[in-house]
Amino acid sequence: MILKMHKIRNLIFVLHLNIAKRYSDLFTFGTLKNKQMLRRIILFIFIFGLLFNQQIHAEYVLSENCKLAYEQLMDLKISSARETLQQEIKQNPENYYAYYLDHYVDAFDLMINTTEDRYLRFVDNYEKRREIMDDKDMDSPYYLAFEGEMQLYMGMFNIIMGDRFSGVRRAYGGYKKIYKNLDNYPDFQPSLKISSLLDIALSNLPPFILWAVGAFGISGDAEKGLQDLNTYFDETKNISGLNADAALFLILAYKLDKDPQKGYEAYSKIDSTILDYTLLDYFYANVAYRSGHNAHAEELMKKIDLDIIDIPFHPYHYMTGKILLRKLDPQAGYHLKKYLDMYHANDYRKEINYKLASFYLINGNKIKFELYKELTCEEGDKVTERNREAMYDCQLDYIPDPELVKAKLLLDGSYSDRFYKIIEKYPINQNTFLPYLLEYKLLLARYNLQSGKITESKALFEEVVDEGNDEDYYFAAEAAMYLGKIYEKQNKSLAIKYYDIAIDLYDSDYYEYIDYRSKKALKRLEN
Repeated sequence: MILKMHKIRNLIFVLHLNIAKRYSDLFTFGTLKNKQMLRRIILFIFIFGLLFNQQIHAEYVLSENCKLAYEQLMDLKISSARETLQQEIKQNPENYYAYYLDHYVDAFDLMINTTEDRYLRFVDNYEKRREIMDDKDMDSPYYLAFEGEMQLYMGMFNIIMGDRFSGVRRAYGGYKKIYKNLDNYPDFQPSLKISSLLDIALSNLPPFILWAVGAFGISGDAEKGLQDLNTYFDETKNISGLNADAALFLILAYKLDKDPQKGYEAYSKIDSTILDYTLLDYFYANVAYRSGHNAHAEELMKKIDLDIIDIPFHPYHYMTGKILLRKLDPQAGYHLKKYLDMYHANDYRKEINYKLASFYLINGNKIKFELYKELTCEEGDKVTERNREAMYDCQLDYIPDPELVKAKLLLDGSYSDRFYKIIEKYPINQNTFLPYLLEYKLLLARYNLQSGKITESKALFEEVVDEGNDEDYYFAAEAAMYLGKIYEKQNKSLAIKYYDIAIDLYDSDYYEYIDYRSKKALKRLEN
């Protein structure tokens, strides 16, 4: 149990007082030898007190204010969290945990609303806090852990805002400090939070970034990262505020490891009182959406009260728009457009432009479909996976069939009955346009697989592989991936065969999940 600094100081004072009272008679009546002994004792205690007081002037204390600030941050009450931390700093100016946490709050604010003004404030505040924290209590395991984490965030935002050289250098420096601290203090649990996430993130970098990172001799171990993060969560689950932050990192880990279903399952086992925060509702909804639990994702987003959030929270419209689009809700267009209007950064802009294009396509507005399809190609960057997926869609050499787009959205959201009503009426004959035929068979095969009709699904997946393996579309590669998944439980050699086919058919501009799921499965099967 960590004591507050003023309580420890009081304890030392009381110790001095008790010694003085107990041995005061020796000053008056004691022998010279006793007096000399007493002087040595008091001198030792006095020196110890001075040294100890110097150390506790530079403490890292998870105080009640810090716990409250974590809770306020998880509810996206950014201003309230800052006020709480300023109160802590005023009361305990040498509690360096509060300065670290203040930087952490700023990082969340900037991540959600990446603007030039916020970035400049972030840089200025970082430098001021490091001036206060540098060289204070350097023997504490918190010192290098927090210095490395703060520097890593600073480097990340340098890169995001265009200062790539400084950003890479600073982020790499932060990375080294985090792992040096782990070497120095291997049992120090707080170090596991950021190091574990780095392990997972580095293991799942896209190929065009992985080669650059490898030049620095940096690599990750996703399996170890997930184990360490689960350990860290277990260690903190009874500490208010900190447990919610640990839960957030846990779900981010599963997202980074591209396994939203496991993230969804992990969250479903966590005490609901720990998850009862805005930011956790949002990310729980995110993995629910990504793993096909669309109805639950919608319920979670409805829990979010925008009135209590004191910063612009455009991710609300990002997530709500995508969830509603999957159920073909006419309000989806409003939220997708709202996101684009509120947020002008490049990340996810291609994705949402194409989602909006799809919304207009299934609602019969081909003019706006073409407009937003063109914007998909023109706006945003290719850094995020979702943006790269959108580039595949907008560069197709045909206009998708609106009925098949509806069917895929419903199937992805697990609205199976509504999906089947569309797909059973879809006209198929020998003259059906090949991309439409391949997508129809792929979707019906997926539906059969979800329904437990394994034989029927295998036959359709095999048809898609045979008929689409020479075409420049993703259908055959995805069908082979699903066949590998089916055969994992039936025939290991056939599973390996079809995963290999999926990787061979995969093209770098297809949906990336086909490649990494197949490679991950092969690695699992070959071990």
